[in-house]
Amino acid sequence: MKWLENLSNAIAYIEENLEEEISYDEAARIACCSTFYFQGIFSYVAGVSLSEYIRRRRMTQAGF
Repeated sequence: MKWLENLSNAIAYIEENLEEEISYDEAARIACCSTFYFQGIFSYVAGVSLSEYIRRRRMTQAGF
């Protein structure tokens, strides 16, 4: 399941850059797919949109 590993690597990129600007294009490149497809598959797997996930993670991190 290479796509799952690629998705995991993209999430790791997002987590490492929460305090900086996150490029959806870079995350999609890491996941080896288009930006549109990455956002769709992320929403399907996570149950929330990519932007909502990032917003919630930043809010959680700010709470600490």
